Amino acid sequence: MDDELISRELSQNIQSKITLLHFKSIESTNQYAKQICRKTKMNQPCLIWADQQTAGVGKRSRPFYSPTGGLYISLILPNQKIETNKVGLFTTSLALGIVHAIQDSFAITVDVKWVNDIYLVGRKVAGILVEQSDDQSVIIGVGINLFQPDFPTEIQNVAGNLLKSAPSELQRQQFLMTLVKALFQSARTYTNSKFIAEYKRRLTLINRRVKLQIGRSEISGEVVDVNNLGQLIIENSITHEKRCVQAGEVIKVLP
Repeated sequence: MDDELISRELSQNIQSKITLLHFKSIESTNQYAKQICRKTKMNQPCLIWADQQTAGVGKRSRPFYSPTGGLYISLILPNQKIETNKVGLFTTSLALGIVHAIQDSFAITVDVKWVNDIYLVGRKVAGILVEQSDDQSVIIGVGINLFQPDFPTEIQNVAGNLLKSAPSELQRQQFLMTLVKALFQSARTYTNSKFIAEYKRRLTLINRRVKLQIGRSEISGEVVDVNNLGQLIIENSITHEKRCVQAGEVIKVLP
């Protein structure tokens, strides 16, 4: 892939100079991004992308399988302010941005599992990990399974491929640029909650009973809505009390 072309086109599209760091293999793009932020005062966006991660990290510090055949990026946004009560909007907006990038690049319609996992035919094909660095930069990590011949036994029933065959280098390059542009757009416009209506249409969990992990606690209930702050609204099946959940993870869909 032509890194110079990618950097030049992205800078034009986002109207800001962007630093591009490409690795054939790296332990973790997000960890590397945090190291950069610790050592350097970031004044402009930086995109770190890799063909492979050897120690990829997902939610709750779980390993994220990241072999050659996927696309793994971390986008550093310096001075990005996320309003405390709108964290849910930020992450849901990023998820919808990825949905649009996939649709625009491959004409594939994917679904979302709250908050921001991307699914195709019941299999997870992409994940997002948003972190804040010591210098208050926001780091958006995205891992996408474009095409893997096989998956480890422990995730064979969960993980899936976005594509039915390996993409060409040109397709990878174009998708990378489309994806990064979409993430920038989402980060800039996330406070406008108009996108929530489409997000809900893409959500696989509406009217489903789920179990959620919130910190060290677990709760369960029926998903009845997503509010204008991107929070999941679940209803207790016994008391019918409704609860807004700003952050957490759906760990099981119940029968």
